[in-house]
Amino acid sequence: MPLAACLAAALVVGALAGSGGYVLGTQHGRDQAQQEALAAKIPPAGGNGTRGEGPKALPDGTYNATIVGPGKKIESNQDILNVHRRNAEDPFAIGAIDAPVVISEFADTECPFCATFHNETRDQIIENYVDKGLVRIEWNDFAINGDDAVAGAKAGRAAAKQGKFQEFTSELYKASAGRQGHPGYKIDDYVKFAEAAGVPDMDKFRKDATGKEFDKPVTEAQKYGASIGINGTPAFVVGTKFVSGAQPWGVFKKVIDEELERVASGEVKNPAQ
Repeated sequence: MPLAACLAAALVVGALAGSGGYVLGTQHGRDQAQQEALAAKIPPAGGNGTRGEGPKALPDGTYNATIVGPGKKIESNQDILNVHRRNAEDPFAIGAIDAPVVISEFADTECPFCATFHNETRDQIIENYVDKGLVRIEWNDFAINGDDAVAGAKAGRAAAKQGKFQEFTSELYKASAGRQGHPGYKIDDYVKFAEAAGVPDMDKFRKDATGKEFDKPVTEAQKYGASIGINGTPAFVVGTKFVSGAQPWGVFKKVIDEELERVASGEVKNPAQ
């Protein structure tokens, strides 16, 4: 069964609204005492509740920037948690590998709504959940906006190979803030973002970003996203739930808290146990 059916069954944020195709849900705040009570139920991940040690380098000191797809085989809606890789070598992930909840993000470097998520919401998720060992975020290429998107995905993988994917993506999306439409970035733009991100070997970055090494992984990543029902960016699988679009912080907070509650209750197995 395609995971498209799984995602439809898992959809928790209801009514379609807005020109960006955002799916908006009701928001129910939880006070600080409730937050602390929830956190107390869940054993800390990543070394006493920290984000973890980061990706494991390969023997030659580079990182596995060809990673694609799910953590395990997906055959039915019971396998939705298999979307999350939880791979110690994954240079596209941030957060403890044994965090109770994983957010698998499907995004495109040319997507203005992806830039909105990264510039307005992602840092709040990191501060409130990732840094505390409660959430891990895993990126998936979904390069659907033409050749520039494919080039951007390859540039991201070139940065990831040198352990600077998070920094590179941050610089790219900061440059996209407030821009209308697709920015149409080219290799000189990616080199500028890589320099700002601290990629150590710029000659190698340029060669990897424009070479053939990442052609197949980028193509396979796009096919993978389509195969599980992703048809736009950004899209997210948050634990067992699907969230469509650059939702505001309150929507992500609600869904993350619900997923943490499911782990705390034992409904979803805690990988840290």
